[in-house]
Amino acid sequence: MSPHPNIRSVMLAGFAVLLAACGGGGGSDPAAPQGDATGSLSGGITDAAIDEVSSVNLRVTALELRLSGAAENDWVEIDLTDPVTGDPLAFDLIQYQQGEVFTLFENEQVPAGRYEHARLLLEAPAQTPGQCNGADPRDGSYVELAAGGEAGIFVPSGSNNGVRLVTPFDVPVNGTADIVIDFDLRQALHRPTAHTCYFLRPAYRVVASVDTGDIAGVVDSALLEGGMCSDGDPATGNAVYVYEGFDAVPGDIDAVDDGEAAPVATSSVSYDPAAGNTGQGSYRVAFLRPGDYTVAFTCSADLERLPVADAETVDEQEADDDLMLQLSRNVTVTPGQTVESDFVPAP
Repeated sequence: MSPHPNIRSVMLAGFAVLLAACGGGGGSDPAAPQGDATGSLSGGITDAAIDEVSSVNLRVTALELRLSGAAENDWVEIDLTDPVTGDPLAFDLIQYQQGEVFTLFENEQVPAGRYEHARLLLEAPAQTPGQCNGADPRDGSYVELAAGGEAGIFVPSGSNNGVRLVTPFDVPVNGTADIVIDFDLRQALHRPTAHTCYFLRPAYRVVASVDTGDIAGVVDSALLEGGMCSDGDPATGNAVYVYEGFDAVPGDIDAVDDGEAAPVATSSVSYDPAAGNTGQGSYRVAFLRPGDYTVAFTCSADLERLPVADAETVDEQEADDDLMLQLSRNVTVTPGQTVESDFVPAP
């Protein structure tokens, strides 16, 4: 039985999210509208983290979906608030990395068919960046900083009407679909220097977990503190970036020219000698669609910046950070498998 049974068509404005790829199986053609027929949908959320925050506390009220061919404001809402208190679903996204998943909902009965639009609704303390000043961050979604202190989350796309999925997903008649929202904070979360809030912009994938594979491996400690790193601390600035296709030219998150590719996913590198992986870091990029990929390592990921179109300085508007990526590898992902790809310096 679903803990949030009040699924309904709604007309709401909310947080627009760019979601990509998933699927279902069984039943009749799921791409066609199915009238009153329903299917079962379960959803979870996972994360690729960044170094500068120690927690990202989200307060989620709903996930909204729109069927192919439905009217622009005809949304199917999965209510994620507590059915008794009305409180949002609250969790720390940082706790769900490298394949760990937080369950948003399970076995919701939704209209069967193909879904082509989606948006996640968050409770945030400010409707404009200026409202962050002096506001209590804990009034909505907020982050805790690694250096201490808290900051609210501002959602620039909060009033948009939703973003078309790059690849739709299907809920089959009388069947099930299990999806995971890959919430990549390295691409989504940033704070312009002129603002007190962190901005959260759409940087998400949706995948059908049954049809995906993982890339995982170790990173030699010599790479974590080498001359190409942003600092000498082996525990910071380390990440693995994943690009579609073999022999992609690795670029930063906002790569748009010079033949460089932008990553489809990233993973932080865990380094904790006390936990037993002395001399090595480890990483895992989960829920990748089957296919060929290029993976690359960087120990200067903390220098990654996102451009802010309305920023006060040209530097922030362009965010040209010349991220150093090294030791790229070609990897083929197959469903249900973890392929190992280690980063070790040449002898």
